Amino acid sequence: MVKITLIGAGSVIFAKNLICDILQFPALSDCTICLMDIDPVRLATIENLAHRIVAQLGVKAKIEATLDLRKACKDAKFVLTTIQVGGYKPSTVVDFEIPARYGVRQTIADTLGVGGVFRALRSIPELVKVARTVQEVGASDPVLLNYTNPMAMNMWGVDRMTGIDSVGLCHSVQGTSRQLATYCGVDYKDVGYLVAGINHMAFFLKFEYKGKDAYPLLFRAFRELENSATSDVDRVRFEMMRRLGYFVTESSEHQSEYNPYFIHHGNEIIKKYGIPLNEYIRRCETQLAIWSNMELDLLDTQKPVTISRSVEYGSTIIHSFVTGQPSVIYGNVPNNGLITNLTEGCSVEVPCLIDRQGIQPTHIGNLPPQLAALIRTNLNVQELTVEAAVTGRRDYIYQAVMADPHTSTVLTLDKIWSMCDEMIETHQKDGFLGEFKPVLRNTGKPLSAVSRVFLSVEPDGMPFFKNSKKGSFCLVAENETGTAFCDEVEIEIAGVSATVAPSSKLLVKLAAGESARIPFTIERQAEIEGSLEISILSPSQQTLERDFHLYKRCEITVPVTTSGEESQPVEVTWSSNKVAEGGISLTREELTIDLQVNDTDLKLGEKYLWEGSAVEIGLKDASSWNSPLVTLVVLPDPVTPQILFNDAPFDGGSAQVFQDASGYRLIVKVNLKKAHLKESTPFLFDMIFHVHALGTAHGNVRAFWQGAAQWKFDQSRFALMIPRTEPRVRLLNPEDNTLLMSVPGDEPCVTLNA
Repeated sequence: MVKITLIGAGSVIFAKNLICDILQFPALSDCTICLMDIDPVRLATIENLAHRIVAQLGVKAKIEATLDLRKACKDAKFVLTTIQVGGYKPSTVVDFEIPARYGVRQTIADTLGVGGVFRALRSIPELVKVARTVQEVGASDPVLLNYTNPMAMNMWGVDRMTGIDSVGLCHSVQGTSRQLATYCGVDYKDVGYLVAGINHMAFFLKFEYKGKDAYPLLFRAFRELENSATSDVDRVRFEMMRRLGYFVTESSEHQSEYNPYFIHHGNEIIKKYGIPLNEYIRRCETQLAIWSNMELDLLDTQKPVTISRSVEYGSTIIHSFVTGQPSVIYGNVPNNGLITNLTEGCSVEVPCLIDRQGIQPTHIGNLPPQLAALIRTNLNVQELTVEAAVTGRRDYIYQAVMADPHTSTVLTLDKIWSMCDEMIETHQKDGFLGEFKPVLRNTGKPLSAVSRVFLSVEPDGMPFFKNSKKGSFCLVAENETGTAFCDEVEIEIAGVSATVAPSSKLLVKLAAGESARIPFTIERQAEIEGSLEISILSPSQQTLERDFHLYKRCEITVPVTTSGEESQPVEVTWSSNKVAEGGISLTREELTIDLQVNDTDLKLGEKYLWEGSAVEIGLKDASSWNSPLVTLVVLPDPVTPQILFNDAPFDGGSAQVFQDASGYRLIVKVNLKKAHLKESTPFLFDMIFHVHALGTAHGNVRAFWQGAAQWKFDQSRFALMIPRTEPRVRLLNPEDNTLLMSVPGDEPCVTLNA
């Protein structure tokens, strides 16, 4: 008795159709069908329905149901996957909403483009998990039949990572062939065709009626549709046929986002070609709206189950494997020389003979060059996405979206990077996207690609905390090469007179692939008035170094108001990424800081070593460089936010934290008199941002862009010089001290050259 397992059986209607298809073959009527899903309610629904189908057909099939993948795959010969990792909510909604904010409009977003890329990155690991499980505990020579999109990327990834006997199944070929017969006004039983390409972009190389070329009939139908003022039927696909000479298998709404010729050219083109933006969202919402009634109808035991045969190939493949009765289906299989002008190893959609010998795909040879050229623009995206999934290299994600024909016509590189950062963060936060390997700052290039020893400096805690003369640091060394490394590197300090202990020269000794942290301290002999830079000097050509900076303060002056309602805008950026934004206001007694801190992974840890972006505040009498610095540390704890002064709560201040999905809003109030500042003199206000958890990509601010598991922080500084006696605002560029903004007052502005 053959065992057939359906993974993702909670897709109730689709699973119901597959079960009906399978059990209508007499040779399969005594099989075991195991249903598996992660949703127990949906699983119970399809299990109930399956038992009724068995009873209604009067067959001897056995129905099993489980939430356990390993149990489902145990002894299974055939495993069918119909999963949607992350579901409609949250993941599909994310795939639409974030790109839309950047101006990327999509229709289906399940095959290509930014939506397809991230759907693949979520799906491939889960499909690989299924494949490896059935390889381990299933019947001998198991077969994976996948229905999960994005089909081509999923199948390519599964083949790369498991090599399991598999085929990807879609109904676009059989569905479109019926459409074409309808367009031409001919009987479908008299139609013949040959299709080849990639899933959703395969082309009818032959379309015949009674053995003769039927493309003239199709072009005539196109002219009639084009002249129809009311018809929006397949305008994109017909337009592509006009230009290429061949008709493509998947719908116009799909095609409009696989090519650069339509959506981004504006509403006039969208209207002309009848392109339904956000179509998949509408379909999902409609399905959800009617699901409750559908479920009640399906579970109504007073009604017989509607049993028919679908056009899906799954049951036919299983029947041919079991009985040896040959059949021909269109499947997505590895391109092992099948289409010679497409990428070797990619997933191609071609006719396949199925019998006891298994899946036997048809050799096609060269596609017409214009078709191959267009398909390769899609393969570029697919290949890079699969590489990201297989290698865990984060840079391939950005480059896959860069290569997308639609996205690249809409966004600049900076925006593509930023959009991908946001997509990665959001899907990771939702738990549906794994970690990817670290990349080099501002490049997206993985450390492993440079084949060098990577050296960086990281602070251990807060350097020079509470005006301390000493700061603790670590030299972090990561050997990404295949050979051992041993050399002496030198630590050089710029921006302040300082000494390094135990020595400015540190021995780095690493085996291949090994990492190490070498501690050292810096003792300064003076105030750090500008930028502090810690450089790594290595005599070896095998190293790549990243220096550490505490950046120079910029200066602004803020007017004093009686109510504190007038606010000076403040924005903190790091490598073009916005860390925080908000405003600072001042009365004669109170300083108020109101900031939105962008931190998507806030976790409060030990006393000062919290996981999350925190703010260290320093207040200093600006009349003298020798005046003491009053340091306060704000802990971003949503439950008990507080300001600490000398390790104790500061009764002259208060803090409020309002956490949301993007980070938290921080409102800090400081009583200046209790901070021991004279009312008549200006003071220096210094904030050090310990930025963390803004994503693990180079484009965000986290742990030197390393994404390590342990807590680390970077630092970004700016300062406010506030003369509390006159209304003038002065903003200097922190890079070169040029004047960016000045609001004149009645008296000369008092400034401080920090």
